[in-house]
Amino acid sequence: MTKKKKNNFSKHISWNEAFGSKTAKKLKIANEPNEEQLSNMKILADEFFEPLRERIGEPIIINSFFRCKELNDAINGAATTSQHIDGCAVDLDATNISNSDLFYIIKNEFDYDKLIWELGDNNNPDWIHVSYVKGANRKIVYQAKRKPGKAFSTYTHFDLDIDYDAETD
Repeated sequence: MTKKKKNNFSKHISWNEAFGSKTAKKLKIANEPNEEQLSNMKILADEFFEPLRERIGEPIIINSFFRCKELNDAINGAATTSQHIDGCAVDLDATNISNSDLFYIIKNEFDYDKLIWELGDNNNPDWIHVSYVKGANRKIVYQAKRKPGKAFSTYTHFDLDIDYDAETD
């Protein structure tokens, strides 16, 4: 994997957003994908993230993209089967719109495998998890909640819906 400091991973994703992790740095974990994982990341970036970024017309924060298995295992509450390990998932935060608005744009206008309203409340998630698997997207939608005192989330099929206006900028 060649990282060129002047170039990004994709048009709107920096190398640090794709592979960077404070936890990996702290624990001295080499968070580097193999060829298959890197290929999955490129597909997600090119076929999902970049079109979403163009649709929104403003930056979208990437909280987590690729996680090697060792890094994923070191993260409290991370699913052992996380699609981040395969390079097929990304956690997002909106910048100038709400995470709720970003969630509904993805849910109603984009193809995805899993879309998760992560924590927060019924008005706005803390962040959005979305995975993309070329040719195998299932369009599964979940809401993650954390029980008080527990370090893990529970997932239920998403049943919140709002009036959606496709013209939302």
